[in-house]
Amino acid sequence: MFGNIKKLAMCFLGSLAIAATAEAQSIGIGASKQGSQNYAANAGFAKLLSEELGYDVRVQSFGGSGQTMPLVDNSRLDLLLAPSPDFSAAAGGTGAFEGRQLGNLRLVAAMGGSAYGFMVNKASSMTMVADAKGKSITYGYTAQPTLRPQVDAILAGGGLSIDEMQLDNVPSVPNGVDDLISGTAEVAFFALAGGKTREADAAIGIRWLGLENTPEALAGVREFVPTAYIDNVPAGSAPGVETDTNMMFYDYVLLAGAHVSDETIAPIVAFIHDNPEKVRSIFKTFARFDPSKMAPDMGGLAYHPAAAQYYQQAGMSH
Repeated sequence: MFGNIKKLAMCFLGSLAIAATAEAQSIGIGASKQGSQNYAANAGFAKLLSEELGYDVRVQSFGGSGQTMPLVDNSRLDLLLAPSPDFSAAAGGTGAFEGRQLGNLRLVAAMGGSAYGFMVNKASSMTMVADAKGKSITYGYTAQPTLRPQVDAILAGGGLSIDEMQLDNVPSVPNGVDDLISGTAEVAFFALAGGKTREADAAIGIRWLGLENTPEALAGVREFVPTAYIDNVPAGSAPGVETDTNMMFYDYVLLAGAHVSDETIAPIVAFIHDNPEKVRSIFKTFARFDPSKMAPDMGGLAYHPAAAQYYQQAGMSH
């Protein structure tokens, strides 16, 4: 029975793919500033859609998902790869989106987890997040307000709060790394796979601070980022990872506006599911991509109808 269902799903998606190709779909994808992990992820995904599906894709760079998600919500952009905590807050009207819920965002697929944490100058004696107590830390993120809870989450995982830190307010995470390089800040929040990680390591030498992988640390992290988890980054796998280091992880998700047609979304979902190696090759952010985990339950947050239909007909629950 499952085989028949899957055949029907493939037939459905095949017809939509033909229609999409015939129409030479034009898609606007939002991204953060160049040099950020988010820009690299979205630009890489746009390249994949263009080369593999023949879509006409435009990548538009903004300050962060706090700026790009509203543009997808109001139909000015079509797609966006964003951190799951940002989507959860925007769709639920919580955190930075309290009082301005974005009701037109639709989940398309979970694309795998990536690590986030605090980098410090390698010459520092700090090795764990708990060691950062009282230090100057990049914060504020006026262009990326959804990142503030992530800093709070990592601090909480280390038994700290933002009130115990000296604040170096910056507009965006790349600016924060610049301040770490210049010595203005002692601790900078960033994505492990972000482009400026190598720049910082080349300039001053960096080290990533670790978390304890305990129930208490996880509870602290999830107080601020409910979709996060703690996992291990192997020694030598990235600049600044000198020893096996536990860091905060969460999934990147592909989002679409409710206005985007089934004919556009269906071929994308099918391609992602059927080509995991190509997805993983986009950027290190997606190295953990698993097609069987594309459709997680995200607390009742809405899926795009074409994605939901694919997962249902292919026997994948969400």
